[in-house]
Amino acid sequence: MTTVELDNETTALLAEMAEQEHTTLAQLANRLLTECLEDWQDARAADAALAELESGSDTVISFEDWEKQLDAMAR
Repeated sequence: MTTVELDNETTALLAEMAEQEHTTLAQLANRLLTECLEDWQDARAADAALAELESGSDTVISFEDWEKQLDAMAR
């Protein structure tokens, strides 16, 4: 368990949102933090992929070529 201190305004907004969503403050805070962290991880992965493209260590293929590769792997 971790304790987080929030300012009064943030606490009030979270409490209002929790009430509207019929959940507890703890469950809502956990869900929101999880979503935020997942978004952050996705952004890091996208940044890494873009860096690979920009450095030339990875290439882009067309959707049609991608489908062909998938079809070949399925056989």
